[in-house]
Amino acid sequence: MSTYYWGFWYALIFLSRVPGPYLKRIDKEVQQAAMWFYPIVGAILGLLLVSLVLLCYLYNPQASFLLVAALLLALWVYFTGAMHLDGVADTADAWVGGLGNHERTLEIMKDPRVGAMAVAAMIVVLLVKFAAIAALLEQAHSDLGLLLGGLLLIPMLARAGIIGLMATTSYVRKQGMVSDTQSAATKSKVMIMSAVLALLALPLLQEKALLILLVWLAVLVGYRAALKKRLGGYTGDTLGAAVEIQEAVLLVALAL
Repeated sequence: MSTYYWGFWYALIFLSRVPGPYLKRIDKEVQQAAMWFYPIVGAILGLLLVSLVLLCYLYNPQASFLLVAALLLALWVYFTGAMHLDGVADTADAWVGGLGNHERTLEIMKDPRVGAMAVAAMIVVLLVKFAAIAALLEQAHSDLGLLLGGLLLIPMLARAGIIGLMATTSYVRKQGMVSDTQSAATKSKVMIMSAVLALLALPLLQEKALLILLVWLAVLVGYRAALKKRLGGYTGDTLGAAVEIQEAVLLVALAL
């Protein structure tokens, strides 16, 4: 089997709860090849979300948009195993508890215990995503395509975005879950993924495509600047938080 075959399954198993085959190879080359498939994992999530929306409204065209929004968010969290929410929690705790100190921030980020700021941050992220999904569902009677396009594209953008952060920012730990993939996050790879996603955005989001792409870029630039100032780079937890932040902000931008 090729490196990219195992890379696909590694990406899917690493970033989601979708079951896959026993990984006979988990070497550095496979982990680096897996990076090409991060947006594909986002596309699989998007397809599941779109399918759930269609199933709900086929079953009951008058289904409550609040209930459907809750089901979508539950599937969203389940698919990722709350891994990115864990990144939100650890990053929030460290960001506040570190009091601006680089070493203290990194130390707190490694602590498995959850503080008040972590809980608050997760609640805020989930609440914002729920409200934005509900707003999109409420608007869906006039523009269902925008809702479905957003649910498909936004998870892809969020996972491509973390590769952009890796390609332009240093990994600040000596060893960690993403240390072996750092060298595979190249600017050329980011440019290719960005171009493909921009082309997909045009038919999926139509008149809102440019807005969403600009918001996406602004979020990544701002988040990268904050990471550079506080930590000097990124960690695995901050990448997980980046996925959730991108998804929440892009959903809001699409819904407003």
